[in-house]
Amino acid sequence: MEFIGRREIISIPTLGNSRVEAKIDTGAYRTAVHCLSCDEITAEDSKLLRAIFELEEGKLFSIDFRDYRQRMVRNSFGDSEMRYCVVLSMRIGSKRIKSEVSLTNRSGMRYQVLLGRKTLKNRFVVDVSQKYLTAKKRKK
Repeated sequence: MEFIGRREIISIPTLGNSRVEAKIDTGAYRTAVHCLSCDEITAEDSKLLRAIFELEEGKLFSIDFRDYRQRMVRNSFGDSEMRYCVVLSMRIGSKRIKSEVSLTNRSGMRYQVLLGRKTLKNRFVVDVSQKYLTAKKRKK
């Protein structure tokens, strides 16, 4: 098990290896990633989910996902909303993991990625008194 702090810098290879600051939220079940928009489209007689991401200012990424689903997710205000979910590969510290994430517009939020319990379970131990533990390890 690897120790992580309450905030970490992670990378998401699917999104051009974008390095983003993530909030570790052990109160959230699922991981949420900032997405400007998600729309189902039809291409070559199959449905795709076209998602537009902006994890680094001014850099837009449009990605079409073949495998996706919709799930009812309860947000931090206690309201339920339908969200698209996809599997993304992430690098957190020394680990490269795949996790199902929900896509939502987090433009009004401080952190564009919220790492939930499902992604963290059996992989990481969270030390809430620390921040950026994985970055500190890399510097040594």
